[in-house]
Amino acid sequence: MLKQRFSISLLLSFFIFTNLFASDDEGMWLPMYLKKMNEKDMQQMGMKLTADDIYSINHASIKDAVVSFGGFCTGEIVSAEGLVLTNHHCGFDAIAKHSTVENDFLKNGFWAKTKDEELPNQGLTASILVYMANVTEVINSQTSEIKSDAYRQIRIQTLIDSITTAAMKGNNYVAQVKPFFKGNEYYLMVYEVYKDVRLVGTPPQSIGKFGGETDNWMWPRHTGDFSIFRIYTSPNGNPANYSEKNIPYKPKHFLPITLKGVKPGQFTMILGFPGTTDRYLTSYDLAADDSVYNPAIIEAYQKQVDVMKKDMASDRNLALSLASEFASKSNNYKKYAGQQRQLQTCNLIVQLRKSEVEFTKWVNANADRKKNYGNILNDIKDAHEERKKIEPMLIFTFFGLFNTSPIKYAMLYQSFDKKNSETQVDSIAYYMIEKVNNYFKKTNLETDKKILKAEIELILTKVKPEDLPEVLHQAKIKFDAKTNEKIASDYVDYIFKNSMLLNKEKANLFLAKPNPMLNKMYLDPLNQLATGLLSHYYKYLITPYNEVNEKLANNYKLYVKALREWKPEKNFYPNANSTLRVTYGKVASYIPRDAVQYKYYTTYDGVLDKYDPKDLEFDAPKVQLDLFKKKSFGRYGQNDSLRLCFITDTDITGGNSGSPVLDEKGRLLGLAFDGNWESMIGDLYVNPAYNRTIAVDIRYVLWVIDEFAGAQNLINEMKIEEQ
Repeated sequence: MLKQRFSISLLLSFFIFTNLFASDDEGMWLPMYLKKMNEKDMQQMGMKLTADDIYSINHASIKDAVVSFGGFCTGEIVSAEGLVLTNHHCGFDAIAKHSTVENDFLKNGFWAKTKDEELPNQGLTASILVYMANVTEVINSQTSEIKSDAYRQIRIQTLIDSITTAAMKGNNYVAQVKPFFKGNEYYLMVYEVYKDVRLVGTPPQSIGKFGGETDNWMWPRHTGDFSIFRIYTSPNGNPANYSEKNIPYKPKHFLPITLKGVKPGQFTMILGFPGTTDRYLTSYDLAADDSVYNPAIIEAYQKQVDVMKKDMASDRNLALSLASEFASKSNNYKKYAGQQRQLQTCNLIVQLRKSEVEFTKWVNANADRKKNYGNILNDIKDAHEERKKIEPMLIFTFFGLFNTSPIKYAMLYQSFDKKNSETQVDSIAYYMIEKVNNYFKKTNLETDKKILKAEIELILTKVKPEDLPEVLHQAKIKFDAKTNEKIASDYVDYIFKNSMLLNKEKANLFLAKPNPMLNKMYLDPLNQLATGLLSHYYKYLITPYNEVNEKLANNYKLYVKALREWKPEKNFYPNANSTLRVTYGKVASYIPRDAVQYKYYTTYDGVLDKYDPKDLEFDAPKVQLDLFKKKSFGRYGQNDSLRLCFITDTDITGGNSGSPVLDEKGRLLGLAFDGNWESMIGDLYVNPAYNRTIAVDIRYVLWVIDEFAGAQNLINEMKIEEQ
């Protein structure tokens, strides 16, 4: 029997056209509105809880067990003594800082057998939301009549300061007010911020990051992406800086754990702190991403990742010192590369333009709407044409040169100003000593040199000569050569040979007695490069860029307001902005391409299949391999197997890493740690056919802690339910 054949691209186009606004398959919902917007839907999907069980300001609820981990990830409290689970890659920087060649926790793992062995981490915080409140009326009622954008923003900031000050009066809270829906609404977020967060346990990197950058953003996965920390408080239970007198945190609520596992179609829910999405964009925004923004960022990151990867492979000390930075840069590179690929294949821009035609018809059908919204799309289009004139140099400067260690290091010296008094100069130098010595401690000058050369060559090649900063113009003249590669190489060699700032002894000598050597510092070739780049950046790049962005911001605000009027039947959710959100869905397999279907879970067999002792990304500990071969799974196995990871169709992004994946009763099933390659465009648009959250199964986490590491003390802390 012949059937009509549909291609994946046609199917995707259909989903895009019918799902330009929030559907039941997506959403990063504000927990305070779950009762109104989502509770009924969630319960129909299988949830056994009420909205009040998830978010309440009157009694303990699930939100009290979810933490913003370090401000860049999510974690969950899983014991009555403040034990926190998060991802291995979220704890990576802390683990790396505690690692040495002699005690290589990244390579070998770390397990505290007693609380006395837990390791403090300066600067690491865990923030728990106390409550959120809608303060839109307070702000809009006192600012809506102000005609000047500048005066309105000043007034808004004054009101925000007043609101947050009142929220923090007489308590230990930290408060912030953030705009939502592109500035159409404002919400107050009040937190308790805990500053003593200690490392408790981590698997070896060969488990916690199994598959490395090759498997990053990919499904199927076999990664035990978790680490364990503990929150400490002062003896009276308040947030406090590290002290030996501090005690484990006593949470209002901690998450019970279930060993029942997941099955297809099962309800799941995630609470977390997603970082940034931008889903109410126009076709002109995405066209600019496709043609200018993404390609430049990808090239800037790729230059750095390629150099670092090559150098790290030959030096373990260097690999340790650069591990966290490399992980961050390679992750960003792959994310933008995936997003760009999907922008070019999913036909989203064309479908958005079809939707914008319908939107324009709706606007033009009413005189008031035409007056208020009639110019939005054209104004956005014109603003992007203005931005294109400066974006290449801006991106290669910001994501390229400003992202290199030598330039970031040279920025420290920008604090010295010729107008500073001698006393001010001495004071600045004193506070710089530690930072300067940290640079020489953590960096590798040869790797830094290679990266700086690569980024300068990229700018010389990609940016029109007339748009280059004067400092690079002069470099081209001084180091005239046939190729940009040779110019960049000779210029950077000259800088590293002649800069006193890149010589540890000379840099410290300057900081010890800066005043007599200030002029020499001003003329230093590294300082001159940094100064020249900064001057060009502020004068010719960021100032006009901000002016254009202000125009865009005003139009985005109107556009989102108009969209909500156009589709009043839709439940709109705000873009992610690192505030607590709830997303829910179901466990689901998917079909990524013709003749391929992915299961919803992976097993230990995948580690055995991928294992390659000659490849650091796919190496595995002998103890783990032996236990797998013997099928020694303890109580964590299922049907004579051990499941490692699973996928759901919940809606996450960066910042959700480490988020708890919960079952219908609010019990922990796993930890979210990634999205799949086919959903890389998810920050801009969610396609439910492909969008998946990748989670490490909690049973694999517990197996590593218990059977692999023998850390029974940690298992005993948790509330583990067999079913």
